[in-house]
Amino acid sequence: MFKLAILLGAATAFGLVLQPTAGGAQQPALKMTLFGQPSVNNDSIWMAMEKGFYQQEGLDITYRLFPSGTTAFQAFQTGQGDVVMTGDLPSVQYFFRANGDYRTIAVIERDAKGYVAVAQKSITRPQDLAGKTIATRVGSTGSWFISEYLSKNGVDASKVAVKNLDTQVLPAALCGGDIAAFFIWQPVGSRTLEICPDKAHYLTDASGYVQGYLVAGARPQWLNSAQGRDIAVRWLRATMQGRDVAEKDFGAVAAYAKSKLDLSEKATREQWDTNIRPLALDKIYYDDFCSLSRWAQAEKMTERKIDFQQLTWPEGLKAIDPRLAEAPPPPC
Repeated sequence: MFKLAILLGAATAFGLVLQPTAGGAQQPALKMTLFGQPSVNNDSIWMAMEKGFYQQEGLDITYRLFPSGTTAFQAFQTGQGDVVMTGDLPSVQYFFRANGDYRTIAVIERDAKGYVAVAQKSITRPQDLAGKTIATRVGSTGSWFISEYLSKNGVDASKVAVKNLDTQVLPAALCGGDIAAFFIWQPVGSRTLEICPDKAHYLTDASGYVQGYLVAGARPQWLNSAQGRDIAVRWLRATMQGRDVAEKDFGAVAAYAKSKLDLSEKATREQWDTNIRPLALDKIYYDDFCSLSRWAQAEKMTERKIDFQQLTWPEGLKAIDPRLAEAPPPPC
């Protein structure tokens, strides 16, 4: 049982698209509000909805879409939502900004090729960005991507102006010539090339620069309550079932993306091909987030190390299979 609300901003509902399905368990369904994004890296969640796995777990899910995890956190910070899907950098920044009132409960998806830089066709190498205006959703993984791309290619970051734009604005800004390039996750790049293929091209993906993440998080007070813990475990278990479908059934993912988000099959395929869906807290996650933490400290974005004993809540995964939650490293 679930409902879907599309959000164009931090708290503006576009409308209810899906109604609860008929039937249900003998006991009243447990209600949960999930914040997500209109991106194919959410496909494990999509398939759990489409196949009724949440309903089978006795959950009534309201699914609210935001253009980015950074924007979703603006609503989450006001007390709305139970589980929020976000990227790596936003999750860490929010943890510090909210004085620890947040826990990551699982990595839903990660990849490097699903993060892209799309540029005007006159921009063919990193050095061409000097003196230009580029964009991302500042505070998202795109900020980390830009920094690593410029640094590793010897481009002085002070010579490049970075504009803060939400994801739905980026294609028009590039096609209209307002920016020279943007760094963001798919399917924003795919959509841009569909809108103005004569003006835009892929400059790079994030391979060798960053590995972007989609993580699920919640408030510790909710997770530590009996009902919150129960809902979180049920949600994780159903999402794992959705993951098993999403990994094998591209047709079902593409059909959902077309019906609910008006994504073309080509745009869906480009991101689906790159998705890695761990549904875990594993060593790769810890290693990547330590790299992110060292970068953030070097950039003076924070003076604090990540303490995974505080940032993560592994109890839900351990209740399903203890092997899904590896022991964390020391603070980094």
